[in-house]
Formats: sequence, structure tokens, C-alpha cells
Amino acid sequence: LEAGEMRLDQESRRVYIASREINLTAKEFDVLELLMLNPNKVYGREKLLSLVWGVEYPGDVRTVDVHIRRLREKIETNPSEPKYVHTKWGVGYYFQAS
Repeated sequence: LEAGEMRLDQESRRVYIASREINLTAKEFDVLELLMLNPNKVYGREKLLSLVWGVEYPGDVRTVDVHIRRLREKIETNPSEPKYVHTKWGVGYYFQAS
């Protein structure tokens, strides 16, 4: 999958930005992969928990926020003004290469 300077290799589970490998955790990769496979589709916390962590995830829905924040810190030049992973306030998160 490619978007802008980002390339996500599903087979090797690696992510590159401008040819530089970005080290992601397994869950960060899973979240990014899901969002990249469905650009512009907004996912709420509960839906992301269900799809990435599994239906019976016993934790707090804020886990999603923490993973998104950490993911942005790794892939975005300026995490407070994201280029890839965006927030639809009150709804959820989506991927768009801007």
C-alpha cells in the first residue's frame, strides 16, 4: 500500500516513509493497515477495537486514542497537524494522504 511518501508492506509488515523504515508495534501496524486499506472511511473507537483487538477486548476504548497518538508520533512530521491519520471529531479516525 502506498500513499504520499508512505509505503506499507503487508507481507513483511514494515512501513517506510521516504525510504526510511518506521518501527511500529504489531497493533500500530494493524491500525495503520486497516485505515490505509479503507482511505477516508471513518472508524470509531469501538469499531477499531472490534476489528483490530477482537470483539471481546476487555480494556478501555481510550486504548485506541493512545495507539493513534503513538502512531502519529512515529509517522507524522508534525503529529498535531497530521498528514496521514486524521480525526473526525466526535466520530473517529481515518486515513487520508494530504
